[in-house]
Amino acid sequence: MTEPEDKAALEHGVLRISNINAWSVTLIASGFTLLSLLGWSVAGIVVGSAVTGAGLMELHGQKALKTNPSQARQWMVGSQVWLMTGVLSYCIWRLIMLDPADPFAVLGDAGQLLQMVEIMGIPPAHLEQLFVQSYRITYGLIAALTVLFQGGLALYYRSRIGRLEAIQASTKAVSTRHATHIDQLPS
Repeated sequence: MTEPEDKAALEHGVLRISNINAWSVTLIASGFTLLSLLGWSVAGIVVGSAVTGAGLMELHGQKALKTNPSQARQWMVGSQVWLMTGVLSYCIWRLIMLDPADPFAVLGDAGQLLQMVEIMGIPPAHLEQLFVQSYRITYGLIAALTVLFQGGLALYYRSRIGRLEAIQASTKAVSTRHATHIDQLPS
């Protein structure tokens, strides 16, 4: 594969993955942000806006990919770090908000529905223990998957766009040597 073909293949691969990721993050997060606005959920609005921002950052980085891979890499890797930080902060906040003495308080009014389970004969202490365990496991899994996915994507962008930068630098060096050689030819 020639350098231009290698560069085109790298750009195509990065753009394909980035398009799927950036648009899905942007559209899904903006939808949840709108729902949070309708429900006046301040935490939902803040988290939704931060995640939407990560998608928009990645889309901004895409625009610079062909002309300025270095800038594209900063935006695209930065978007993944921003998204990872936002999701991890949210998970930590949710885990801190959990009061094991009153675990259903995090559900607000929906916690009353769980009290109805007592009618079925499940002891409240057992139900609370199961809820606390599943709550911690859920947010732990979200955090772990975010680190794996967004961290992996950040490393992918860093390495692939780094290769694009190297190809671009090599192409410029060859062009400069060629131009210098032509200038030195006798007229």
